[in-house]
Amino acid sequence: MKIVIVGAGKVGTNLVKLLADEDHSITVIELERKLTESIVEDYDVIGYCGNGAAFHVHEEAGVDRCDLFIAVTGSDELNIMSCMVASKIGAKKTVARVRNTDYSEHLLFMQNKLGIDLLLNPEFETAADIARTIEFPAATKIETFAKGRIDLAEITVPEGSPLDGIMLRDIRKTLSAAMLICAVQREDEVIIPAGNFVLQAGDKIHFTASRRELPRIFKSIKMDKKKIRSVLIIGGSRTAYYLAKHLLKSGIKVKIIESDRDRAAELEAGLNDCSIIWGDGTDPDLLREERLEHFDAAVALTQIDEENIIFCMHAAKQGVKKTACKVNRDPLAKMVEGLLPDCSVVCPKQSTADVILRYIRAVTDTSGSIITLYKILGGGAEAAEFLATDDCPLIGKTLKEISLKKNILIACVSRGRQVIIPDGNTEILQGDSVIVITAGHRVDSLGDILE
Repeated sequence: MKIVIVGAGKVGTNLVKLLADEDHSITVIELERKLTESIVEDYDVIGYCGNGAAFHVHEEAGVDRCDLFIAVTGSDELNIMSCMVASKIGAKKTVARVRNTDYSEHLLFMQNKLGIDLLLNPEFETAADIARTIEFPAATKIETFAKGRIDLAEITVPEGSPLDGIMLRDIRKTLSAAMLICAVQREDEVIIPAGNFVLQAGDKIHFTASRRELPRIFKSIKMDKKKIRSVLIIGGSRTAYYLAKHLLKSGIKVKIIESDRDRAAELEAGLNDCSIIWGDGTDPDLLREERLEHFDAAVALTQIDEENIIFCMHAAKQGVKKTACKVNRDPLAKMVEGLLPDCSVVCPKQSTADVILRYIRAVTDTSGSIITLYKILGGGAEAAEFLATDDCPLIGKTLKEISLKKNILIACVSRGRQVIIPDGNTEILQGDSVIVITAGHRVDSLGDILE
């Protein structure tokens, strides 16, 4: 696929890295010459230095012949204008990043009226990621499938846990837990485990389960935590705004500490039921005054990764049971996981990349069967949801009759409102939503998982 990306910032560079690994032909348009030269030097891409909305730049970059045009600069208006120009001159599909909260409630309207195929909001996606882990505080990440009926939860196995030392095939019988452990990271190795795999304390695991069953599962593995009723957020970013709106709607009390007076005033005007404090959220005296230790959860969303990490470490030390922080740099994200294994680490560029990668797979999948896609375990594995269409080679077969490629696992099946944790006797029927976990494979359709 021929892809043109406008913007070589954090999101654009992350997209280039991901898409280059999938053998796409990529052209990058960037206004700053140093960024253009850097991305051309680091990756196998063509670079053009210029205005991403200018017609002559589009002509030179071959936008009229591209299959997908993606605009992810720091300017919403430039992204929208770039996509409109690209669409007019012949780009088959267009995607624009739009971050302004003034536009957030009208994305579908704008998408339909402006002829842009996909408008995405990274801050909104990041806020949704955090909100899911606040709903289930024992998990460090929660991804959703089958319109919210199935969850893929990430946890780290603690010392003394019922999961420590258990063989996977014994979990349902021993713990009476309707879950399927489908991916494990042990140190630097990502494993798609078989039934004879034995878990160890310190393993980072992903398991699938019905949304309804999650509370019971966390109780059975002795990781149930009390419901979160109050959250302190430092940093009044757009992500903080979206997260606060989501939490307030769920009846959770929210307080935001923001260091910029004007931004604090904006948040106060836009979030009626939220307590807004103007001050430095990393100041221990202010945190003591605001009684940090009495909050059920603390979330760090400042623009500085190090501040976010230190705040979460301080909050955990003060006894706050649930912490979450935004970290943009991958090495620092891995450091947090080592220092605070129970902290939920979110990365806006990865949330954006997941949405775009999912869209690209959907565009290239001629059967139209791919529904959802996430990168998990630091990109070492993928979790994808497919619709079993009438031409799917799995239909009518039980799992024990299907020969899968190595490091591929069918993790869950949704049939109507029924959620099925599969075993060898589970049969795939037309219309099923099938959740597949893969490591080391690109899977564009259910047929690709077969040996």
